[in-house]
Amino acid sequence: MTLRMPFVIYVFALCAFALGFTEFVTIGLVSTISADLHASVSQVGTAVTAYALGAVIGAPGLTALATHWPRKRLLLVAMALFTLGNAVVSLSAALTPMLVARFASGLGHGVFLAVASSVATQLAGRHRAGAAVAVVFGGLTLALALGVPLGTWLGSVLSWQVIFMAVAASGAIGFLGLLVLMPTDRNATSMQAKALDGLKALFNPPLLAGAGITVLAYAGSFTLYTYISPILLQVTKISEGSASLLMLGYGVMAAIGNVWGGRLTDRKGAEHAVMTVLVGLTAVLLAIWLSAASLVLMVLLTGLLGALTYAAVPALQARVIGLSHIHAPQAPAVAAGLNIAGFNGGIALGSLLGGATLEALGLTSNAWVGAAVVGLGIVWMRWQMRRDEALRAQANSESA
Repeated sequence: MTLRMPFVIYVFALCAFALGFTEFVTIGLVSTISADLHASVSQVGTAVTAYALGAVIGAPGLTALATHWPRKRLLLVAMALFTLGNAVVSLSAALTPMLVARFASGLGHGVFLAVASSVATQLAGRHRAGAAVAVVFGGLTLALALGVPLGTWLGSVLSWQVIFMAVAASGAIGFLGLLVLMPTDRNATSMQAKALDGLKALFNPPLLAGAGITVLAYAGSFTLYTYISPILLQVTKISEGSASLLMLGYGVMAAIGNVWGGRLTDRKGAEHAVMTVLVGLTAVLLAIWLSAASLVLMVLLTGLLGALTYAAVPALQARVIGLSHIHAPQAPAVAAGLNIAGFNGGIALGSLLGGATLEALGLTSNAWVGAAVVGLGIVWMRWQMRRDEALRAQANSESA
């Protein structure tokens, strides 16, 4: 019999969809916004950077500082900040207020995902931790698969202001859902850690090592994926329309992979799931390096890349939250925030590494360089697993 998730976890997914939608759709609206605000495309492009920077800072930093807050209050504040930020973006007539509002809404994004993913594992129970994280992040992958193409099209039919106001409305609905449906923290005063405990968790070596695997996995994947479009156009030699279809396929497979990764995590454990995904990513990246000229193989491999990249999300997130139960039990949300910063940091690192590889070695080299980076993640993961096994054995011998 399939066990249902607490309904509020699906509210988390709705909020995550709004978060992912506003993050990704901006990429497709840059040209339209630059014309309306009389700014260059590169200047408006910093709106994407501002949001990502807010998410990287907000996820671990603000979550750590607010460790002593009840989780419900922190989620409500995060969604209120996100909603207000998008409303300001929709009303912006100049670039500066837009950038400030994007940074603020990014802060809300980071805090919300960090806290929601840790709360979801608590509400669902550890035996369904992977599935719970997959539901929350399913909103993000759905935004990637369907939200961005739909939002970009709506932006051409309506206006970018309407798009951001719709995101703000979605945020407001999510806020009300949390207000009504999320249970109040039990023993809120006694169970919440001090802010100092949260800040200590930011520098906890096992948690940082766990988030480091996330950085390497996503850096490797995005070393290639950031430049997948020119590879498809110049090496595979397909049309822009066909490339767009492959990107849609990537997004659809990402949504499927997210669900599969959650189920694999719950069946086999987070460590097994992470290793499976890392090995799969390495194999797919190497196969793309060898097969980039083949349309048939690239259709298959692009989809597999999306599936494995996003199957990693629940596995990696559940693993770091699991590590926090051992090494920082007072701050699981901070651990989740570190890992979310790892995702964003890996994407940024991958895009930089991919650009440098492209200039130095050529387009297809991005694939084997990305595979090498993920390979480093496999080696580091194996070292961490052996270290943990040794520590457990030592603890068992001492207690015997």
